Amino acid sequence: MATKKQATETGTFLREFPYVRLGNGPQNLVILPGITLDNEPPNRFTAWTYHLGFGRFAKNRTVYVINRRRGMPPRYATQEMAADYARVMESELGPSHVTGFSTGGAIAQYVALDHPEAVRSLALIVSASRLSEEGRQTCERWRALTRGGRWQELRADMASATVTGETNKRLARAFMKVLGGLVLRAPSDPSDFLTTLEADLNHDTTGRLTEISTPSLIIGGSEDPFYSEDLFRETAEKIPDATLRVYEGVGHGVPKERKRRYENDALAFLDERLGGLSGGLGRRVSPRAKEMG
Repeated sequence: MATKKQATETGTFLREFPYVRLGNGPQNLVILPGITLDNEPPNRFTAWTYHLGFGRFAKNRTVYVINRRRGMPPRYATQEMAADYARVMESELGPSHVTGFSTGGAIAQYVALDHPEAVRSLALIVSASRLSEEGRQTCERWRALTRGGRWQELRADMASATVTGETNKRLARAFMKVLGGLVLRAPSDPSDFLTTLEADLNHDTTGRLTEISTPSLIIGGSEDPFYSEDLFRETAEKIPDATLRVYEGVGHGVPKERKRRYENDALAFLDERLGGLSGGLGRRVSPRAKEMG
């Protein structure tokens, strides 16, 4: 049973897909979040952070942040996760705008490829058709740390991956090592995290990007360790109707480190799909264009 408080609702679709709902607009925006160490149903704190992160998107639309289901079987691929999301959308929401962050963007690609009737528009935030070599090495390192139960080291490494600059990375590592030792506990079941890491490592839609028929937006940072600028550009160039924004001097932390800019670009893209309410992206921008951050 869903509970509602101050325009924020939490619940579970089909008895296995936890979600947070924000706003009550005429069209739905489905957000597929990135990888998390703890694949737990959203609590009040999680709902609050989603409100902070996606509140602007909910001003004239209904936003659903939908988690992946718990207890995914081993070797569950991004394409199979996409089928899960499509099932939720088809049975509960109808055609929706879809925005995926990082791993969520990888899954969103397959939603658009295999279930185009469910997707009004596609936005890939810090996500591309496959991982870079540095991204693969990072995921392999996280897999080894998880299997070894080295949780403080893993959390510190994950925190450093979402900030830009060596000083910020050192601070993130130090802060998470202290916080992890004092507050954060070991995950109750890391199997979903390991399954998602394997799915990330095996994800590659390069050969199918030309099949994506929905209008698409790709946003990334020039210093992203998981997806290089070349990969962002290749992804945008292969999708027939794609707009690319690459922000200079920022990495995988675009949603936090360039929050206002990425929101403005994503909202303009969405508003254009609703009939040009903002006029921000009145024409398709060449994939070779670059946003200077």
